[in-house]
Amino acid sequence: MQVKRFVAKDMRRALEMVRQALGEEAIIHSSRRVKEGVELITSLASSQPALADPSPVPQAPPQQTSDDDLPAPKAPAKSGRDIAADIELATRRLEAKRLAEASADEYLQDNQVVNAGIKMQSAQGEATAPQSAAERYGLVSPSAPAESANAGDELEALHEEIAQMRLMLEQQLGRLGAAPTGPGNRQASALAQRLQKLGLSEQTAQALLQQPLKQRALAKAWPEVMARLAHAIPACKTDLTAQGGVFALVGPTGAGKTTTLAKLAARYVMAHGADKVALVTTDTQRLGGQEQLRSIARILQVPLRTVDENNSLSAVLRSLRKCPLVLIDTAGMRAGDPALNQKMLELANISRVQSLLVLPANSQPQVLKAALHSYQKADLAGCILSKLDDCASLGEAIDCALQARLPIAYTTDGQDVPDDIALARGHALVSKAAQMAQSARGQHNAQRSQA
Repeated sequence: MQVKRFVAKDMRRALEMVRQALGEEAIIHSSRRVKEGVELITSLASSQPALADPSPVPQAPPQQTSDDDLPAPKAPAKSGRDIAADIELATRRLEAKRLAEASADEYLQDNQVVNAGIKMQSAQGEATAPQSAAERYGLVSPSAPAESANAGDELEALHEEIAQMRLMLEQQLGRLGAAPTGPGNRQASALAQRLQKLGLSEQTAQALLQQPLKQRALAKAWPEVMARLAHAIPACKTDLTAQGGVFALVGPTGAGKTTTLAKLAARYVMAHGADKVALVTTDTQRLGGQEQLRSIARILQVPLRTVDENNSLSAVLRSLRKCPLVLIDTAGMRAGDPALNQKMLELANISRVQSLLVLPANSQPQVLKAALHSYQKADLAGCILSKLDDCASLGEAIDCALQARLPIAYTTDGQDVPDDIALARGHALVSKAAQMAQSARGQHNAQRSQA
């Protein structure tokens, strides 16, 4: 066995020298502080006979090494994958060393005849160096030095080596935009779980936690994350319909389009008068669809126009061009319906029309995504989150708007006209989502206690 001695200013540089000279197969026998810094006694693993242990420890697959595997002043840094492999290899070596020593101790204790003549550690005297399993079973040359005499130093060296590698891996992952390791990683994991309990997707949670937080304590970091979420929500900065224009409410059947249209119309009538608003319906197929809108128009005393085979949408809008606010109620269709695509393209081709997608917040995430995909051909100007009073979690709807970068114009939370509608505000949506999550946790805990 060829033993080599390396001396460097610190442990990191000593390990670099070992790797450059002997490669990844080097074995560290001992380490100690010397006047020059740190001394490492090493050898190549290939220079020793292979152990014939009946329960071999699995080794990491061999990897090619080169002088640029470790960071040096003029060499490129290791990749995250290489550093992770180094950590795994060093950990396996440490575990192999422990298993070998445990095997030797067990053999010495259980085999009195074989152990005859072997001096054991006394209660008061200084112990002789215990033999490793390889030495005890005669698998290494008797002339080889007792490596386990420096077991404590070797374990310390390996621990330091692993710590250095973990630091390098953390720096590498930091460059790649990954979450940091250590306490920061535990904090990010806990915060990500909280965000997902609000109903947000893992992708959104990770995006919110990508930048370092100012607060380290979890209780103080959570409000900071909530503020980030509120700022990230794409809420409209202005009241769209209050400025007038032509708006078409689109969305799946049962989303609450007609009721929401009534609320918007009533708000405008109260502010500007009934002669400033007109209603249009394209829903000629749903039973009772026009009747509901006629009732609303009659109550508000505003005109109602119907789009049919004799009156195109363009013609109807031309007849209402002097009206400051025109609200269009559309028929709900199933996702994937060919007629739906045609209707949305017609709306998109009329430059005056701004389409608002009504998303029911009580729907499953897949339903919300399907609705967004089906109605995006209408060149959406924004969305309205409806039925907040009828949902158990608000995060899914917020996440849908975030992923699509679709501005949220309004929210609705009841049937009262015109009261149950509000301008969308990021902080209000976050507060509502947190209240729903807390309520859901309370109900879950109550059910568990009853069970």
